[in-house]
Amino acid sequence: MRFSSRSKVSIVVSLAAIVAIVAGFAVYATFGKSASSAHAAGSTFSFSGALSKAKMTGTVSVGSLPTTGAAPTGKYLKYSDHGRPSANGVSAAAVAARRPSAKNSIMTAGALLHNFDGVSAIQNAQQNGFDVEPPDESIAVGSNYVINTVNLTIAAYKKNGQIAAGPISIGPFFGENAAIQGFLNGTGVISDPRAYYDSASHTWFILVWVTDYVGGTSHVDVAVNSSDPIYTPWNIYQIDVTDALAAGCPCLPDFTILGVDQYNVYLMPNEFQLSGAGGFNGSQIYVLSKADLISGNPTPNVVHFGGLSIAGTIAYHLQPANEHGSAPAEYFMNSLDPNNTFDNRLGLWAMTNRAKVSQGVIPNLTATVIGSEAYSMPQNAQTPVGFNSGISALGFPAQTSGLITGDFDALGELTYINGHLYTALNTSVNIPGDTVARDGIAWFDVMPKLSGGTISGSSYVNDQGYIAAQGLYLLYPHVEVSSSGTFAIVFSYTGASTFPSAGYVLRQSGNKNFGPLHTAASGAAPDNGFTAVGGPGRWGDYSAGQLDPSGSGIWFATQYIPNNGDQFANWGNRLFEIQG
Repeated sequence: MRFSSRSKVSIVVSLAAIVAIVAGFAVYATFGKSASSAHAAGSTFSFSGALSKAKMTGTVSVGSLPTTGAAPTGKYLKYSDHGRPSANGVSAAAVAARRPSAKNSIMTAGALLHNFDGVSAIQNAQQNGFDVEPPDESIAVGSNYVINTVNLTIAAYKKNGQIAAGPISIGPFFGENAAIQGFLNGTGVISDPRAYYDSASHTWFILVWVTDYVGGTSHVDVAVNSSDPIYTPWNIYQIDVTDALAAGCPCLPDFTILGVDQYNVYLMPNEFQLSGAGGFNGSQIYVLSKADLISGNPTPNVVHFGGLSIAGTIAYHLQPANEHGSAPAEYFMNSLDPNNTFDNRLGLWAMTNRAKVSQGVIPNLTATVIGSEAYSMPQNAQTPVGFNSGISALGFPAQTSGLITGDFDALGELTYINGHLYTALNTSVNIPGDTVARDGIAWFDVMPKLSGGTISGSSYVNDQGYIAAQGLYLLYPHVEVSSSGTFAIVFSYTGASTFPSAGYVLRQSGNKNFGPLHTAASGAAPDNGFTAVGGPGRWGDYSAGQLDPSGSGIWFATQYIPNNGDQFANWGNRLFEIQG
């Protein structure tokens, strides 16, 4: 879920372009180390944390929950937008002078091993009684199961796509039936479930955040299961994130992100004020001992880091790294674009002294700025014009096209493996031969460096580039890199003659270039999401992925539009595995 305003701006970077037609699309990619200025030492910022307690609120067994819900009421809920700064007077000409372009490279992509539909808009409405857009999908992959969460539903699948449990509403799963009702009647909100399987501890984690507008409180629920997620109980924990002493709080913990390393679990809300001018307090970090959650400690310690800023900018959508293997710190990254225009910097953070959170020891958190390739605010995307029965039924124009595709150039989820950090973001791009700016992907391979337990200004972008396709918009990337070095990116894509589809690109180990765009699921209809003015549907808010712990496969989840006939929201959710 995303609450923020968008400013339609983009940037230009002049790069040589080579065009090739691949499977009907011209696909572009660039690579190369960042300029030497990105390697220059920068200032280091330090932050203080505070201790509190979480509490276990109960247990739940998936098998005891109902798998069929009430018929949808026909009410459609679409997330409102509020929050970020505007372009602050940056001219259109200045923005246009900084838009990236990209060059092409081709190779053979990895094979699809599994490919099936996850939770759909129809199933989500059946479980909760109303439609919600966008889906905000997440995926967790264990040895035997794949768990898919969306707003506001959970389902578990066998790896061949056969349903193992669900779909079920997140309301009864987390004991939050009142929050589901509050979402429907406007007295609160429950949103953004995230799922992750930690192969090191054989533990499943799922989170969701909840705000009670009437009571003026917010919390994050975390479900924990270190056994079979279908047949054994989950422990449910609640973490108070009301942050009552912060400006404008109680606050809305929008877009809470989940990170796991060898010691801790990291919960990362983006804190929007509910009172006063409704400002933004920045990303928050809540740290809980992984061992405490797994052992069932009823009141584990929580360390909270708030008031986070870097280079004079409030930290926005700070991403925690999900670690593969041992790392000397828990790393975080964020993009830096305070004016919603363009930038060529990244925030890089490190948390050290992490092992004793359960004993009440507060870790050390430091940050620095590194240079990168340029990136900018993405565009709204074109789609084929289609008949929107949901809009027509509510008295709005039935013909619609396009997607509202994102509010900012924020980084997607972060992966640490073999000493590298990998991530990507959406950016506006210029593509040779196209007459308008498109949405593409800027990706980053970062080498973090520590010095005396703090992040070092000698950290740098080791490799980076752009992925784009002529005539298409590539939306909401997620990066995964296997232990063998296979680099894969999943995304949705659409265009004026292409229904929203699920795609991916791959760079195999030992190669410098990405291969062509490959399709996991072709779109079959336009998005029919309703907006207050009868305009385009709301896309996103992200894609997801995870390495398969029992093999060399890479799993992904992303949004697309099947032909499912839902009149108010018709998104689908594609789950697939590729050979890593």
